[in-house]
Amino acid sequence: MFIAELRRLQWERIAGLMDTERMAAYAPSRDPRAIRYETQRLERLMTDVAEAERSGVAAVEIRRHRVYRIDARPTAGSCSAGIPAPTVHLMAASPDEAAERAWAMHGRDGGLYQRGGHHIASVKQVLPEPGEMF
Repeated sequence: MFIAELRRLQWERIAGLMDTERMAAYAPSRDPRAIRYETQRLERLMTDVAEAERSGVAAVEIRRHRVYRIDARPTAGSCSAGIPAPTVHLMAASPDEAAERAWAMHGRDGGLYQRGGHHIASVKQVLPEPGEMF
């Protein structure tokens, strides 16, 4: 739901811009926010390339973020009967990174996974298109 809400807000912003600028079709080159997003993306790319060159990596791997759903299940012997298993959605470059980030955020003492004795059961990409959300 959070992703759908973000997309709805973005399209409302774009529709307002199109009305204000009297665009027949959306042109990212006339959208200050789209220009800023692209500039930030290119800066991240240049930073990744520079870091790869410094570390001696022959080929730079450009990983784009996708949205993943991380499902958790109760561990054996835990007292989580009847409690729904937590599901987390987040953006990451790979399923492994998504699982690591989910555990880092929610696996600590008192975190979402620790409260009921859960472990990560699955990590699935939920938005099929690659790339950044906007």
